[in-house]
Amino acid sequence: MPPDAVRRHPDVEAALRAAVVADVAWTVEGRPRLHGVLPLVGPDGPVLALPFSELATARSLAAAGRALVCLSEPEGVGRSWRPLAVRARTRLHEDPDGDVFTAILLEQELLRWPPSRLLADSVLLRREHWWWLPRLLVHLEVLEERPLAAREGPDDHLLVVAGDGAGDGAGDWPEAAVTGPTGAVRGAAPAPGPAVLLGQELSWPDLERWGRWSWQGRWDGEALQVEQAPESTGLPPVPGLLSRWRRHRALERSCRAGLAAARREAAGVTGP
Repeated sequence: MPPDAVRRHPDVEAALRAAVVADVAWTVEGRPRLHGVLPLVGPDGPVLALPFSELATARSLAAAGRALVCLSEPEGVGRSWRPLAVRARTRLHEDPDGDVFTAILLEQELLRWPPSRLLADSVLLRREHWWWLPRLLVHLEVLEERPLAAREGPDDHLLVVAGDGAGDGAGDWPEAAVTGPTGAVRGAAPAPGPAVLLGQELSWPDLERWGRWSWQGRWDGEALQVEQAPESTGLPPVPGLLSRWRRHRALERSCRAGLAAARREAAGVTGP
């Protein structure tokens, strides 16, 4: 879709550029899904550049066709940042060679996401970690922004509710709000529906550790009726040398496997 075919939202794009992390929410079979992302802005507008290790997530987002991008984490952000939730339509462009990502979005990612610098901050690193450059580009056509409070500490949580609508009704759009330490909603409470309550904490300024945990259940309009609780909460411990190596190797294997699967599908090959 050419850039002039979509209405641009400069204030929203500025807030996304100034963010460090965001949460993207969408609905699958009436249940909310949540994923942590680094929001980028390209020539055509906002975009999520997911590695091929997240092939299933990118395709699920594209299949949903609509998503809610939530900016609620204020730490480390730029001057143009502000808390908000953005309704957007999704469109997936697979970039298996990484040409589009490297030419247009890589520098923006390196400036804002230190873990990526360990993989792609030089020509030599990019050759060694070639599997990090192919990306799944989920383009976001911004439709409207909605109010959202900022998280004020690790005891605040992001509540995302799928809603009970159907078809093209309100239930297709997740709703979000931030809750305080007591569980009280800041601002307007979402309507009842299947819900996820997300907690997260990041290590600053290296961003090496990103702890995310959630409770799943049903929001009744005032409280979450928990059906599934997390096994642990809080920031993961500082990894040792062996843990870092294993994590690196696992990421490589996952990226290469996703890329190989996408290439087999593109070539019409079925099976492993």
